[in-house]
Amino acid sequence: MEQAAFDKKYIALRREFHRYPEPAWLEYRTTARIIQHLEELGLRPRWGRDIHQAEARMGLPGADTDAAWLARAVEETGRKDLIQGMAGGFTGVVVEIDGALPGPSMGVRVDIDSNDLTESEDLSHRPAREGFASCHPGAMHACGHDGHIAIGLGLAELLAGSRDRLRGKVTLFFQAAEEGGRGAQSLVARGLLDHIRWFWSGHIGINDAPVGTVSASTYGFLSGTKFDVTFLGRASHAGKAPEEGHNALAAASNAVLNLLAIPRSGKGVSRVNVGMMEGGSGRNVIPDYARICAEARGGNQEVSDYMLESALRVCRAAADMYQCRMEQEIRGRSMTVACDPELAEFAARRARELPGIREVVAASDMGAGENVTFMMDRVQKRGGKATFLLLGGGITAPHHSRAFDFDEAVIPLAARLFAGIALGLGETEREDKG
Repeated sequence: MEQAAFDKKYIALRREFHRYPEPAWLEYRTTARIIQHLEELGLRPRWGRDIHQAEARMGLPGADTDAAWLARAVEETGRKDLIQGMAGGFTGVVVEIDGALPGPSMGVRVDIDSNDLTESEDLSHRPAREGFASCHPGAMHACGHDGHIAIGLGLAELLAGSRDRLRGKVTLFFQAAEEGGRGAQSLVARGLLDHIRWFWSGHIGINDAPVGTVSASTYGFLSGTKFDVTFLGRASHAGKAPEEGHNALAAASNAVLNLLAIPRSGKGVSRVNVGMMEGGSGRNVIPDYARICAEARGGNQEVSDYMLESALRVCRAAADMYQCRMEQEIRGRSMTVACDPELAEFAARRARELPGIREVVAASDMGAGENVTFMMDRVQKRGGKATFLLLGGGITAPHHSRAFDFDEAVIPLAARLFAGIALGLGETEREDKG
């Protein structure tokens, strides 16, 4: 395929995925479309329970939510045959591309889930102006994962068309549930990373760099835990018998204020946030239910553990103060990891050789959590090498905001870069052994 046609094809695919966003573990339409595209390339993808360790999945949606998103995906695609096999949050795809020549096992991850946001309708926002904004209320691709899917599919086409000179095997992971730190653990527990010697992933944006800028490695991954705390009190009439009630919403409110007052650690970056609180049933009822959704993070595992332990201690104290019961649930995790200089330097060399890339940076600060760290850690613990690239995308607004968008030229450029890394690694290993 000519370069212009390739570019146009995968930008169009990105726009399709942008229009039909699906949050973590609900990526039914997304998964079906990925499967269809891979099969059209002559590949044999795996999905459903075949790629997951069921009990290792975290933060699954409720049964009613799952059923509603599944039914809509069937309606939108007509592929009930595919989608029913994913029911219950078994989303995502894994596909192996075998080269014609002997070589190493390589792995690439792209993430596929959206965010819980309502997309901007302002005409200054290109997806709204050009007609590909989200048609799913309350869901939006506000982190570039729609672009990541297109990069992964473009990479699959490039590698499938280069089998005659591909040395080794490339496994592509279209990972579900990256947001909230929920999806990678299931793939790791299934053993799908155990054979991989070279592993890389990447992210559009993060920094404000334009298209054509690439960071070959990343530092500053934050370790963290996403958790929900439910406060259960006793309902009562707020006017007639307030003394008989135990106010769960008051307990939650006290917890929120004191969570944000946790002393920060001097041993590294420390973060805590409460992103949502809900509760109560009416203005004249002492509320017997309240829930907060929060996260604690740290620049290393010690600080992350300190922040989580402190947060749960604060919540327990708030529950005791208002004579409430407290229940906690861990919804997701991320961890710290270091990129391997050997692979990062190789990626940088390949980037410098690729037309369209104007600047290559050795390393950039992530400053956030990334669920891929579990996959990187698994590869490294089994003797492999891993890195995480940042792909300049000319972003228009911060990640996870209603007006987020990026320069789509990064999609075909990143697909060609990832293909160049895969094709070059096998050749380099052959030369080293020779």
